[in-house]
Amino acid sequence: MKVHITNIYGVTGIGLKAQQAAAEIAKRDLQYQELGIYFYPVDSDSPDMLRTRLDGILASVSPGDVVIMQSPTWNDIRFDESLMNRMNRYSGLKKIIWLHDVQPLMKEAKREFLSRWIELYNQADLIIAASQNEVDVLRSHGLRVRKTVIQRMWDCQVSVDRTLVPRFQKVINFAGDPSNEPKLAFARNWKYDNITLAVTVNGGSWAQGKNIRFLGWYNNDNLLVNALRRSGGFGLLWSEDAYWREYMRINASYKFSTYLAAGIPVIVPSDIAESDTILRKNLGIVADSLDEAVERVAAVKEEEYKKMAEDTEQFAWLLREGYFTRKVLTDAVFQVFAD
Repeated sequence: MKVHITNIYGVTGIGLKAQQAAAEIAKRDLQYQELGIYFYPVDSDSPDMLRTRLDGILASVSPGDVVIMQSPTWNDIRFDESLMNRMNRYSGLKKIIWLHDVQPLMKEAKREFLSRWIELYNQADLIIAASQNEVDVLRSHGLRVRKTVIQRMWDCQVSVDRTLVPRFQKVINFAGDPSNEPKLAFARNWKYDNITLAVTVNGGSWAQGKNIRFLGWYNNDNLLVNALRRSGGFGLLWSEDAYWREYMRINASYKFSTYLAAGIPVIVPSDIAESDTILRKNLGIVADSLDEAVERVAAVKEEEYKKMAEDTEQFAWLLREGYFTRKVLTDAVFQVFAD
């Protein structure tokens, strides 16, 4: 028996980064076998071409194996459905779907497709979900899969410069480009004169007249986390967009893990799944509003910040070394065979 895990190629962004990082840990540390999937226009395939493509992807799979399907593949949903249908032909195959993102819950314009995704998920033997909140939401929309494993956080395997110790600064860092993103309007409209917002972009006229500085744009996580360490202060996970805030409540954020892996305490909304962990492990600030978060940062004392940074640095080791991924993959394979 072999354990296989899908991996996507040909797409950019966090979706690619998260899937490839997970697959790399699975292959390197757990000896899982990769099933490579290319991002492409599915309409370009005839039915025969698609079958041939899927048979090629699954060529190394045998009856009785385990396949972990990282979802979505970021292709059209028809590809994911066809891949599942093809896997259903293998006798005794254990099918695990790892929910990286649920597209209809990410984007309101895709909400109408939620029932199709749920139907796809219901063909799995086990679901890996970001949080129990996510499981509960999906069950309320018809998810019937009995076995679930909770991921909790993304790993962020980076090398940090330990000579850079995060400093006590009245600074809030934001990793992302808010210039044209509606859900990040809070950054463009930054109104706080007492707390600086440090953004990981090269610059922009949208920041003129505001207490904003630029850290530069980084296409390499090692460079990014060290820029955050150099900046000091806190890392912000936030949005004022109602639909996205609801998604933040259930999903696991790679940005969140990046801050922690950098060793800087975080600022998060009180309703995200891991807010209790932040409080229990002293990893940052949990707030109900951005006004509250800024007030809390302004009131933080140096010794209080140093203790947060020390606790964050200790916790960061788990993320830098891939422990969350190894645990969730091991638990999933164990549970899929357990009663």
